[in-house]
Amino acid sequence: PNEMVQKYDETTGKTTGGKLAAKAVVNRLMNWGFVLGVALGGLQLLILPFLHKATPILEVRKAARLPSILASIYQIINGLVFVGEGVMSGCGNFFQLSLSTVIATTGCIWGLNAFPPKYGLAGVWMSFGVFNMLRLLGVMLHLTRYSPLANRNLDKEMKTS
Repeated sequence: PNEMVQKYDETTGKTTGGKLAAKAVVNRLMNWGFVLGVALGGLQLLILPFLHKATPILEVRKAARLPSILASIYQIINGLVFVGEGVMSGCGNFFQLSLSTVIATTGCIWGLNAFPPKYGLAGVWMSFGVFNMLRLLGVMLHLTRYSPLANRNLDKEMKTS
């Protein structure tokens, strides 16, 4: 999985594919993940005023407002994380993916112990925020440092070849 398919077309004399082409695809997918995350989160924020249709109980509506806003914001992070974790799998970096997930899960468990006693239901959603931010950190470290498609690794490869 770490070898990106690169093909030389003898008729045209052009090389297609390879790690630079894969990096361009990853960048495009990350951009789309961000755009779609913003769109989905924005849509969730737009329908927030209709929360009163879900329940007639005022206390429930008040309690659900902040978690709904947090969930909308987390969509942006999720759009990036889902693409990034797919890239980790595609590159065969399963150890880093699992390590990132274990660290994020540990952070979430910490958050579940720390935030709900003070913030209630919103604290549970804050814990999900810790989980998602740590997953995003794992993705960003992969994309910028450890991936075979990271600029520094591509530069090293170009210098040696």
